[in-house]
Amino acid sequence: MELNLLFYGVATILYLFAGLKIVNGFKKQGDVAPLSTLGAAGLGIVAHFWVLQGAAFPAKATMAMDFGIALSAMCFFAVLMLVYGALYTQVHALLGIVALVAGVGVWGPVVFPSGHALLLGAPLSFKLHIAMGLIAYAFMMMAIVQAILMGILDRRLRNHQALSEPAGLVAALPDLMSMERMLFRFVLACFVFLVLTIAGGMFSSTMIADAELFGHKTVMTMTSCAIFGVLLLGRRFCGWRSRQALIVFWLAVACQVISYFAYRFVLDVF
Repeated sequence: MELNLLFYGVATILYLFAGLKIVNGFKKQGDVAPLSTLGAAGLGIVAHFWVLQGAAFPAKATMAMDFGIALSAMCFFAVLMLVYGALYTQVHALLGIVALVAGVGVWGPVVFPSGHALLLGAPLSFKLHIAMGLIAYAFMMMAIVQAILMGILDRRLRNHQALSEPAGLVAALPDLMSMERMLFRFVLACFVFLVLTIAGGMFSSTMIADAELFGHKTVMTMTSCAIFGVLLLGRRFCGWRSRQALIVFWLAVACQVISYFAYRFVLDVF
């Protein structure tokens, strides 16, 4: 346990270091993340993986997936994908904010301990189902942060505040159209992994056996998936943009949060 706490602390320190380094860099150099910062985030991912796998698989042939573990796993996948993406595209501002969130989220299994979601002998299909769902949540988390950043940039552009900010968060962000394209890429990825999650649940005997939870989570997940699909179709064929698209986006996010995280939070914490 002491070793695990050490790794929790290491992951937090590295994530917060990387996040603060990127955010503080906005004042001087804009949206730039030095390789050393990405390296620190990468080492944080390694430490995070150590404690996450220990919490998710506490014993042989045993799997745990409660609120705290799911929260930690969502942060893990989000940082992992953004560190990789930062090597090729302009997502450093997004990475900085998500890394700060992950520095706190990594402690999910410790802050919200629960033994209510222990699964014995879970088949591979169910494990893949859980993994796809967590990756979908990670993309949703990135989309949420991206949507918030877009809202900040859009408001400051409308108020002509961005013109007087040669440095800072607004200056560090790409143009609004580029951010919007990135947002819809996250939405598309979330939609794809939600479809895979639903398909995995259908073929998982463990999931089907738990009829009550299966019904609740499946209905809400399908609803969220459908709304994300409508959003993508609206963007493609009707040219939905900005506020119109964001209203539909937040509706889909609300359904997706209720489908698992809100339900598990009430179940595990209360």
